[in-house]
Amino acid sequence: MTDEHKIIDPDLPDPHDERVEEILEHTIDVSALAPEVSQQEPVDAADTLERLEPEERSEVLDLMEDEAAALALSEMVPPVAAMAVEDLAPADAAKYLGLMDPDDAADLLQELDQELIDAVMPHLPRDVAEALITLATYDADTAGGIMTTEFVSVRDSEIVTDAIAALRESEHLDDDTTYIFVTSDGEHLVGVVSLLDLLLANRAARIDEIMDTEVDAIRASLDQEDVATEFDRHDHIVLPVLSDDDRLVGIITVDDVIDIIREENTEDTQKMVGAAAGEAVYTGLWQKLTGRFPWLMVNLVTSFVAAIVVLQFSDLIGQLAILAVLMPVIANQAGNAGQQSLAVTFRGLVLGEVRSERVWPLLGREMALGFITGLFVGGIVALMIFAAHAVWPEASWQLGIVAGVAMTGALTVGCLVGTGIPLLMNRLGFDPATASTIFLTMMTDSISFLTFLGLAWLLRGWIPGGA
Repeated sequence: MTDEHKIIDPDLPDPHDERVEEILEHTIDVSALAPEVSQQEPVDAADTLERLEPEERSEVLDLMEDEAAALALSEMVPPVAAMAVEDLAPADAAKYLGLMDPDDAADLLQELDQELIDAVMPHLPRDVAEALITLATYDADTAGGIMTTEFVSVRDSEIVTDAIAALRESEHLDDDTTYIFVTSDGEHLVGVVSLLDLLLANRAARIDEIMDTEVDAIRASLDQEDVATEFDRHDHIVLPVLSDDDRLVGIITVDDVIDIIREENTEDTQKMVGAAAGEAVYTGLWQKLTGRFPWLMVNLVTSFVAAIVVLQFSDLIGQLAILAVLMPVIANQAGNAGQQSLAVTFRGLVLGEVRSERVWPLLGREMALGFITGLFVGGIVALMIFAAHAVWPEASWQLGIVAGVAMTGALTVGCLVGTGIPLLMNRLGFDPATASTIFLTMMTDSISFLTFLGLAWLLRGWIPGGA
């Protein structure tokens, strides 16, 4: 007998992936492509389907193995998966939804128009339809919205022999099942028993005699970001999800949490730059527009703040054109320093590392960092300006000192602002990620221009050409 195993190596392409690429490089033969896509890993099959035109995607889905098609749909970007389902007959859409994990199917349902949902639901088995309707009632960003209703549980009053027999008949018992949750007759969670303990227990014992009554659980209303934090802090593999009256309604596993972390990271990154939180590459044009346009208007207004600062020194800039060259250099460095502080502080807030009693020391440390780095960078700028004097007479050593001092002050303030913005927004109850970079850019640009040009104006009689 030969042992068969698969070595995972990103540098070694899968044979099915290679054949898919060969087909896609030429005129697409749907009948040849579908079997190969069926053999791809679900995430790779999803990538392949996303690359196809809508008509080709529908044809390939029709010819794929049903389970492979369902798994691929569950891995696709939601807006694209929704477009694919919209092109299917209601009966076919229901077939794929029924083969998905309930949480994935519910997420996809929430992307569909109500008219299509009403057409699909009658084609689903009653128990599946009821489960999806229940999941769809939860907010998508809560524990209830990401949990799965496919789990195994036993009654506390059962004896071990009957419980094992029931588990053997369960459709939800799989290789990943480690813990069995125990419920009362009213579906209330009362304990948990490991699969190993169940198998080793006396066959005549009752479940409530061998179960552990200390069970960590979360409410269905808990925000998904808090769910991810709970898994991260306590190394959970699986957590039961309870309704407000302590009934067991689902479970969340660690693989669901990986998806949450990826989604939250993406969402925070988008919100920091003013993009819509849920926007994806294939999100509809109207949703993209409504998500981005308001923040573009905010950015336009805040940009004028820096422009007004520069306008106040227009006469000085006219006398010393080199100021216009050096301004963006100082502003860019201050903005970069601010971005670094913002990223570190935001990470600390997300991970719960920032304590209220340690806010002032944190601000002081970042200011000190900005001052020290400002001294080094400012010194280098001053030396570069002085060295340029031989070919650029306006680049005097006096101007170099002004630029170096301004750089020191700008980086100090940049680090302070980069740390202060997320802390302030969090303190006021807002998401610290929301458009943080827009406000940071406004403040670092304005302060950098004001510091440099203001100092140059004060010392204009000392700087050659500035009188």
